[in-house]
Amino acid sequence: MAHIRTKYLMCLVLGIVLLGFFANAAQTDEELNKKYAPILGNYEFDMSEMGMGVMVVSIYVENGSLWALPESEGEAGEMFPVEGKTFEFTIENPDSTFALIFMKDENGEYTQCHAVNETMGMDMIGKKKK
Repeated sequence: MAHIRTKYLMCLVLGIVLLGFFANAAQTDEELNKKYAPILGNYEFDMSEMGMGVMVVSIYVENGSLWALPESEGEAGEMFPVEGKTFEFTIENPDSTFALIFMKDENGEYTQCHAVNETMGMDMIGKKKK
């Protein structure tokens, strides 16, 4: 009987520890806004060569995730950080993958976004709107 109580107690403790771990793993919008503040905002991509003109993409935090939303068309894509890289992300679509790499300018501020989608043959740099 004592053996069963010990197992039950161990499972209970493990469950509480895991619950605490996963509760702390989810970040709030406030924490993410602070973490990603240098890259949040609107970026202009000149897509004239693709016959699309200028596309503005908004980078923002909502519901505990980082998102990219093309203002003129499409849906927001959730941005997933690339492990071990600062401000590098992927957006997974059913048909393709986008890579977004945020880069600093000569003043050390993040003002450029390098967007790559090999499936679409897209490789361009967007500039952050002030």
